[in-house]
Amino acid sequence: MSVSPPRIPLLQDLYADYLRGETASTFLARVKAHYERSTIERLAIMSNRFGRRAAIFSLVSMADFTSNQIVGPALQDTDRQVREIARQGIFHLWRQADDHLNQHAIEKIIDLNRQSHYAQAALNATDLLEVAPNFAEAWNQRSLSHYRLKLYTDAIRDGRRTMELNPYHFECLTRMGRCHEQLDDLISALDYFRQALHVHPDLAGVRAKVHYLQRSLSD
Repeated sequence: MSVSPPRIPLLQDLYADYLRGETASTFLARVKAHYERSTIERLAIMSNRFGRRAAIFSLVSMADFTSNQIVGPALQDTDRQVREIARQGIFHLWRQADDHLNQHAIEKIIDLNRQSHYAQAALNATDLLEVAPNFAEAWNQRSLSHYRLKLYTDAIRDGRRTMELNPYHFECLTRMGRCHEQLDDLISALDYFRQALHVHPDLAGVRAKVHYLQRSLSD
């Protein structure tokens, strides 16, 4: 009696079509027509590496912060491409929290930080946190503003709150390490850099920093 080959999930076929040139919007429309998000999240954990790539790409393209618990661990996946897809898309998830009005507010704060308007970004983030105290990315953006303003203790405080709400925020962990460096607390800096690497092992610059601090502290 012959044994049938294992059935390949449709999601993988859809992703293969996307890689062959189908637009992202068409891919996502087809995914939404056939899958609930909970099923995609399950495939992101249980599939082979190509299936995990398809599932994580789907989640970072169409899901919101509630899928962070699936995409975050994918930063440590055994497949480098899964890790890279997660890294490139997870920032989108982090902004897709709370209601649409507050999502619009966080986009403006992000733009202010990108344009080096750090004081105004910090003020806007403070206003946003008054109405959305559990919005992790608002805490992170204010931490970034404070870091750029050289208010390192404030940046660390906001960073800690960010990590309480979003334990996968490797950029925040890295920044906290840099803050402790500026405060000449190299032991704490090393600890945060190590935490960032634990969350996302592909941070080459952070890995080099860990090696440097390990040598410095052992001298």
